[in-house]
Amino acid sequence: MQPQKRLGRARSGNVMIEFALLAPVFFMLIVGLVEFVLFQYKTYALNHVVYEATRNLQTGEVQTAANMEQAFRDEACEKAGQMIDCTAIVFDVRAFDALNEVTYPPPEFDADGFPSNFVFEPGGPNQYSVVRASIHHEFVTPFMAELFQMGPDLPAIVNSFCIVKNEPWT
Repeated sequence: MQPQKRLGRARSGNVMIEFALLAPVFFMLIVGLVEFVLFQYKTYALNHVVYEATRNLQTGEVQTAANMEQAFRDEACEKAGQMIDCTAIVFDVRAFDALNEVTYPPPEFDADGFPSNFVFEPGGPNQYSVVRASIHHEFVTPFMAELFQMGPDLPAIVNSFCIVKNEPWT
């Protein structure tokens, strides 16, 4: 009974001081972990969106639509889910006749960090359709951008890439 009385009367504040010193670090780690998981989810979701939208290029569904780019975007938005903004995805779609011809110019970015040299040119039957996509990600946790080796003038961009050989549709 003696130790309980002594703890009840203790008013030194050691626990409060320790909490004040460790709480910011603990909460920063938790927020950083959550943000890292969200970044990885965005990467996974973009890969899934690109894969699913590219399948419609492969079968010719996009190429037979009246507005090819809109049909492709609609398919991408349908597969995007709720955690990723499909209107923020920037696609670069190109067609090639052979795999050894597949080349991409390095992306060029405008002042806002969006690619300026992406095009939408889907392939025809028996061609290779190559899709490259990117989406911005904003880090809110301090030092997270440095962890992913982003500088103050380099935006965090999630990228995805998919290549398919189109079927011989008619």
